[in-house]
Amino acid sequence: MRTEPMRPRPRRAQNAAATYRTGSWAWLLHRITGLLILVYLYFHLIVLSSAIWAGGMTSFNRTVASLTTPPFIFADLALFALIFYHALNGIRLIFLDLGWWVDRQQTVFWGMMTIAALLWISTAIVMLPLAFR
Repeated sequence: MRTEPMRPRPRRAQNAAATYRTGSWAWLLHRITGLLILVYLYFHLIVLSSAIWAGGMTSFNRTVASLTTPPFIFADLALFALIFYHALNGIRLIFLDLGWWVDRQQTVFWGMMTIAALLWISTAIVMLPLAFR
């Protein structure tokens, strides 16, 4: 015989599973992109600082010239993709923390990713000619 009353199960929205999946991936990618940007910043400072310390401005200018070759231009485009994702997803998280659009977080996520894609495309249009000159 049961002595405890049965508790009702919490109700979920119809597409809560899809929102949870999108939110989980957004959370994970936000952490990963933050770490990758941090690692890039560390190496960026090391390379440029060591170029200055090693041989002054001539060494620095040679280093910057090598960093403007096509492989590094494409790496910079990848960096911009990380930055745009991280920044716009961060803005979405601020909205959620403020309680705005909590019920439409999946729509806001895809809207922010559309803006990130448009920003990245406009950046690529500007940077790609630099890689092929």
